[in-house]
Amino acid sequence: MMPKKHFPVILIAAFTLMLVLGSDLTQAAEKVYRWRAVTHQLVGTSRYTETVVAFCDMVEKASNGRLIIEPYGAGVLFPNSESFDAIRDGMVQMGMLYSGFWGSKHQLFTLHANRPGGPLKTFEENFYRTEKVQPLMEKLYERFGVKFLGVFDYAPPEILVSTAAIRTYDDFKGKNIRTGGLGGLFYSRLGASVVNLSAPEVYQALQLGTVDAAEYNDWLVNKEMAFDEVTKYVIEPALHTDATDDKDLIVNPDAWNELPEDLKAIVIACRDMARYKSAVAYGAGNEIAKQSWIDKGIEIIYLSPEDVARIRQDGTDLMLEMAEKDPLVKEYIDSYAQVLDELGYQKEAAMLGFNP
Repeated sequence: MMPKKHFPVILIAAFTLMLVLGSDLTQAAEKVYRWRAVTHQLVGTSRYTETVVAFCDMVEKASNGRLIIEPYGAGVLFPNSESFDAIRDGMVQMGMLYSGFWGSKHQLFTLHANRPGGPLKTFEENFYRTEKVQPLMEKLYERFGVKFLGVFDYAPPEILVSTAAIRTYDDFKGKNIRTGGLGGLFYSRLGASVVNLSAPEVYQALQLGTVDAAEYNDWLVNKEMAFDEVTKYVIEPALHTDATDDKDLIVNPDAWNELPEDLKAIVIACRDMARYKSAVAYGAGNEIAKQSWIDKGIEIIYLSPEDVARIRQDGTDLMLEMAEKDPLVKEYIDSYAQVLDELGYQKEAAMLGFNP
């Protein structure tokens, strides 16, 4: 049963706070703070324009120009992989970034980005999860010299686009699959060979047959990348990444501590609005995009409940193995399992060892 989380009410309250703070013209003559923010999103995509740019605009407006954040898309200032250290060292002040990029620092960053075989479907479920695990992620980011301000926006479950008809669990064997994060370990358990490719390389790889299938993002973003032009099948349900957050909001601690309290409150309020905008835009946009794929004649292959159960067991086993190696990961997974139980996924929670 869904907990009594009044998500829209929280967002309305946050937006009200933003408007109240933004209307205080007496602050206009105070110090102006100028920040740079980096993201892994490509300039021109909906995830860049509708959340990253929109967030920066909201902050500037709500603060009456006292906090100006200039956004930079993927690779404009430096490679995505260098963003964490750049924020820590103060080269830029803020990032809206996928935590899976920092897996080499700690495996919990990767697990936080995606939980293999997870069952979550909606933005309400995802944001309930993120609130429960936020204290753990704050500790982790602090360990590496960065301030964590919570997750930034919503990402619907990813899809697996394919040029090969993968209809059963055994059909994964021998397939070349492009993925990222924990996907390499996850799909290897299914018997697939994993191929590492950057986002711009995926289209050509599908077109030329370099990969048989690719996991990149949801229906909407994959359509923006034109993957529907080189796809014959989409494999459902979500296998590697269920409903999650696309980006964490992280800042340089010194820059954050320098801000007055009212500007900090504005940043958090605008973050909540970015979450809301992403939930609306990507939830509805994803369904519209999905229909366009269907109209193109692309076949959706729905795996059987038995195969889905086997795949989720593989994902669970992977997470439990990670938990054995690190107490912080175990604490995270225990918290996640409790969330699953509270959201009505008792079977999946029990698989992770949850015992009410």
